[in-house]
Amino acid sequence: MFRRCVTAISIVGFTMLAALPVAATVDPCGSGASPSTCLASLPTESQIAAAIATAHSVKTLGVTSPTLAYLANASTGPRSFFMPAGRCNQVAQMADAPPPSVKDCTFGQATAPSNRTIFLTGDSRAVMWTTTLARLATINQMRLVVMAKPGCVAQTGSLTYMNVPGRPGPWAACDRFRTAVMSTVSTLQPSLIIVASNPSASLADGRTTTTRSQLGHDNALSYLSELRNRAPNAALAAFVSFPLVTTTSGGANPVACLSAHKANISFCDVRPRAGAGDDAVGTATTQAASEAGFTIVNQRSWLCDSTCPAVINGMIPYDREGMHVNNTYAASLMGVVWRKLAAVPQSPLSI
Repeated sequence: MFRRCVTAISIVGFTMLAALPVAATVDPCGSGASPSTCLASLPTESQIAAAIATAHSVKTLGVTSPTLAYLANASTGPRSFFMPAGRCNQVAQMADAPPPSVKDCTFGQATAPSNRTIFLTGDSRAVMWTTTLARLATINQMRLVVMAKPGCVAQTGSLTYMNVPGRPGPWAACDRFRTAVMSTVSTLQPSLIIVASNPSASLADGRTTTTRSQLGHDNALSYLSELRNRAPNAALAAFVSFPLVTTTSGGANPVACLSAHKANISFCDVRPRAGAGDDAVGTATTQAASEAGFTIVNQRSWLCDSTCPAVINGMIPYDREGMHVNNTYAASLMGVVWRKLAAVPQSPLSI
């Protein structure tokens, strides 16, 4: 694996970044390790930023994790950000499935009480953090309950089918899912609620939040405020600003670009998409999350500085379509995620 300013180690099948400048030779989160020792050894946000900065100078594609072949494959590449195999994952990928059950979608310590329960919800952006947060919950002897439905954004307002513009609506399964989310939060009374969602919504009545950012703000504020009211003692975090990317060649698929430019991978550095609508609705829904009392966790700096390298520390960060981070790269961010969540007021996680 390519090594530059950061040394890579393998933790539970994923590529992780060792703390600079010392290379780790064992899994710091393995059996017998204390949570504090384990998590403190993982990369900080400044170390991630250093790896991103260094990545811009890399010119040729070396051995990566995941491999380019795995991500480019039409079968394995799109699933590289999926949650752990099981009934929860199966239901999440079924557009018309009934809402998932708590039993099927519990990770970590299943018997942990409410004050040690994390609730993760949203669309596919929540799916992409499930595996890493499940690992974090296990390390901390906590319970993670996940209710995530790709396409079903964390806002009010009935959507077109699978949130795709031009398709019919309302998407009844999404409406049922949102109702189940609120009911589940009321029952669980988790100590930490995390929302990760695309801000762009295609509503069944023909409106879209990409062209009506105030609508996105209002619908997000309504939904997130209800979540807060259902569990008034919970700490609240919203993962926002995931960069919608485009490559130098104009496509939005850094994996395809790397296949064609192995000798000049900097050509495949991606940049946040310049569409004013994307920026406006993202800003508006982030403001709504803040108004609803959620601590804002910005994901952009975990992938980008001025641009977003297509390979970072020997890892291709994205899934096949460039719309999510894959599980390998998400795992490398576990230390950053832990520190961000531990800083949320009233968080059950601590540093």
